Amino acid sequence: MLYGKKKGATAFEELVEIKDVPESGSDPEQIDVTTLKRKIKSYVAGRQDSTLQSFTYNYTEENYFTKVMPYCNGEIHEFLVVFQDETGTLIEGSATTRKNAVSLNSAVEATLAITPQNIVDKNSTEVSALLPTSGN
Repeated sequence: MLYGKKKGATAFEELVEIKDVPESGSDPEQIDVTTLKRKIKSYVAGRQDSTLQSFTYNYTEENYFTKVMPYCNGEIHEFLVVFQDETGTLIEGSATTRKNAVSLNSAVEATLAITPQNIVDKNSTEVSALLPTSGN
């Protein structure tokens, strides 16, 4: 399940049921620190990228216009992905949404894309503390 908390709000609210979850980070860059004296290349870890967070959800008028679109206003909001084991990922960022292509005999879907400023994985205790009730 995906939850959202608008800028200035005090609690998360159920946003939409999602069909997939992207990776919550990436491998760090490798910075080459090999000197001429070394026979084997040496590296140190560089910066890690906070990758774009794209979520697919079922398109309905309510999901798209009522639930998701209010978060797509250019402001930074908080989003919380809650997994079946009650752990989760907290994402702070700005969001956009779009309707996906539609074909014969397929579900109509939409994508919520969050450009993250911060992504933090949370254990079940931390997730429970963020949610007002245990209705996940």
